[in-house]
Amino acid sequence: MSRTVMRVNGVDLCVDTTGDRRDPPILLIGGAGAAMDWWEDEFCERLAAGGRFVIRYDSRDTGQSVTYPAGAPRYTETDLAADAVAVLDALGLRSAHLAGISMGGALAQRVAVHHRDRVDSLVLISTSPAGPGGASNPDLPPMSEELRRSFAEPVTPDWSDRAAVVDHLVAGERRLAAPEYFDEEHVRQLAARIVDRSTDPAASLTNPWLIDAGEPVRPRLAEVSAPTLLIHGTADPLFPYPHAEALAREIPQAELLALPGVGRQMPPRAVWPTVIPAILRHTSGGWDEQGDRLAARSIASGDPTGWFDRLYAAGVAGEVPMPWDRQSPHPLLTQWAQAHGLNGGGRRAIVVGCGLGADAEYVAGLGYETVAFDVAETAVRVARQRHPGTRVRYLTADLLDLPAEWVRAFDLVVEIITVQALPDPPRRTAIVNVGRLVAPGGTLIVVAARQHQPDAPAAGPPWPLTREEIDAFTTDGLNTVQVEKLADPRETDSRRWRAQFQRPT
Repeated sequence: MSRTVMRVNGVDLCVDTTGDRRDPPILLIGGAGAAMDWWEDEFCERLAAGGRFVIRYDSRDTGQSVTYPAGAPRYTETDLAADAVAVLDALGLRSAHLAGISMGGALAQRVAVHHRDRVDSLVLISTSPAGPGGASNPDLPPMSEELRRSFAEPVTPDWSDRAAVVDHLVAGERRLAAPEYFDEEHVRQLAARIVDRSTDPAASLTNPWLIDAGEPVRPRLAEVSAPTLLIHGTADPLFPYPHAEALAREIPQAELLALPGVGRQMPPRAVWPTVIPAILRHTSGGWDEQGDRLAARSIASGDPTGWFDRLYAAGVAGEVPMPWDRQSPHPLLTQWAQAHGLNGGGRRAIVVGCGLGADAEYVAGLGYETVAFDVAETAVRVARQRHPGTRVRYLTADLLDLPAEWVRAFDLVVEIITVQALPDPPRRTAIVNVGRLVAPGGTLIVVAARQHQPDAPAAGPPWPLTREEIDAFTTDGLNTVQVEKLADPRETDSRRWRAQFQRPT
């Protein structure tokens, strides 16, 4: 973690970062009067471990940021929203995913409306489209009666008494949290840390409630274009759950994740296994973008295949949609098999880079005694789970280091969209090794992306294959039977090779 005080939007704010700057940034915006420490260190570290550059900061009047006399704030909610954007500027970031809780969620909404190009996505936690319900927002349910009474009879601690201020913070959290998710000892430790870091606790717990809210954003929520994830406890006493449902209706295509029984509180540790993967999945850009990032790091470190298992593991954890999640065999394989009346008759087949097993199950269904392998142990495990009672023998193996007993051992070799995920080197080695699997008289069928501008290097992975690379499958003595240029039936704008090779008897 790296923490420093920066000049931001004309004031000094304390900013903390965790993770690798090359990863997608996520800016965490706290609630009213909440120092950055409420976003716990471990929470931030888990997001960073999932491949995010995590930014949190003390807003005005909190922690080690600028403070104003208690009772006399010289800023507005509009200023606080501008601060969030300015933090990105200070870090040299064009945009970021914004995650805000309570008033931080309101600030994130404001930024999404007024600075659309700075917001990659929104995560809105325990917040509302318009603040507390009641007379001013009659379509939204009011806060609980118990909470209303506590607000009507505020207790002011002796700000010079550290223990009293800590007790005050703990009591405030207790009123808002659900009892079954309130860990008093843990909250007390956090509160003590926050008090010790705060320049002026009186300003922190007074001023944010006195500022001007500015022009309402709710009438413009339909303009929000950023993908939005709403996370809300069903037992929130300040913003009852219908506030989240209202946001889900008013922000286009927003996704709502309910936390049963959770109150108006930072997601408690008990729900981190749900909340953290949900945030990572929402901010991933999809498994293909996550795969690009993992591949770039892995390849740069000299490990061109290690990223496959990390990507599948992220899919299992729910941090990205499951990669290469085909439920059916590749249509260019099935078309070819049907055209040739393929019948295994107990002969041996192997599927290269089998992933989750759709192609392997199809080949086994044609009557082949089928081996399917992948370098990603997680993919092999998921394939076995998905196909209980399968006749396929799923194995973890490396195409770059084949078992000796597999060489020239299979009557049918199926390579579907695998070698194109490797850089060159070692792609040429992988291409040759695929051919080495083919037994005398056996057949190799290859389906791969086709490079259609030979002189223009493609960014990858994947790296579409050139005709020269298709011809390289013959290196170990195979003959070319047919090379076709086709469109993928599922994605008609995707150019594909389908090539058939045979080893002489």
